[in-house]
Amino acid sequence: MSARKTGLVVIFGMVWWQVVFWAMHVLEPEFSPIRAPGSAYVLGEYGAWMTTTYFALSAALVAAGLGLAGSLPTTRLVRVACIAFLIASIGAVIAGLFPMDFPGPPRTVSGRLHALGGALTFPPWLFGALLFSLSARRDKRWARRSRALLSFSAGAGCVLILMILSIFALGFGGYAQRVVGVLMSAWMITVGMHLYQRSARSQPNTPLPTSNAA
Repeated sequence: MSARKTGLVVIFGMVWWQVVFWAMHVLEPEFSPIRAPGSAYVLGEYGAWMTTTYFALSAALVAAGLGLAGSLPTTRLVRVACIAFLIASIGAVIAGLFPMDFPGPPRTVSGRLHALGGALTFPPWLFGALLFSLSARRDKRWARRSRALLSFSAGAGCVLILMILSIFALGFGGYAQRVVGVLMSAWMITVGMHLYQRSARSQPNTPLPTSNAA
């Protein structure tokens, strides 16, 4: 798949994820955005819409990982980052297939598998994003985007730590999860836009047909 199409998959997947996710706050106001994780919206009346976001995220992660691996120099960091994104994409599918148990800790097989999917999604995603961001700093084609990518990924990593601490200390971390989602969506959309624009700039100009009329 070309970088142009890859970029479109990343952009569409992340925009779909964010639009549906924030729409759930209006459609299912019974869940507190401070306490409830985003996964809780799957359990509401419009849960089927929320379920689609996991698969959109998975597709975007695969596209971003392969797109970055194909456009950056092949190094150990890039290989590890690509593998991390593929693991995160699998985690997103698992989390989407198995709804969570809410409220409280996982109690059913579905809840435990959902928790496993979340553990396979967010930490590898942020870790891979950080490695990709560091690799982009060394590539002149990504130089203009690298500072923003590094800021988004580092900021999301710090908020993820806050979310984990909040869950252990307060019993909830929904507010922090939303911040992580916004920062990582910005990271992914930045990557998708760069892949799309770089591919568009690299397209050769097609000459207009000439007429040999006498």
